[in-house]
Amino acid sequence: MALISLKGEKDFNNVFQHGQKFGNRHFQFYYVKNRKDTNRLGIIVSKKVSKNAVVRNKIRRRIRESFRINGCCFKLGYDLIIIAKKRCVQASYQELNQSLKHLFYKTKMEVKS
Repeated sequence: MALISLKGEKDFNNVFQHGQKFGNRHFQFYYVKNRKDTNRLGIIVSKKVSKNAVVRNKIRRRIRESFRINGCCFKLGYDLIIIAKKRCVQASYQELNQSLKHLFYKTKMEVKS
């Protein structure tokens, strides 16, 4: 499944203004229904998480990979924004993957397989 990114300030603002939000220990999660048959993902890892760009990019890659692998288990037709928290720096890939699955389970966006 190809990963489609949210692009542009307009798309991000739409999700922040009209979307619902949920959070857990690793992520803050915003989502809103779009009128498409795919999910679009935006990932935010700020300098508050880590001043080191290598660390921020590593977190982004882990989130993107987890979403790509588990994408078939999520409902389609949403714009999603995942904001990483400071805890992500010490977390392993498995912890981030479980945390992402937890977000989709709690927001009822997970499809039973």
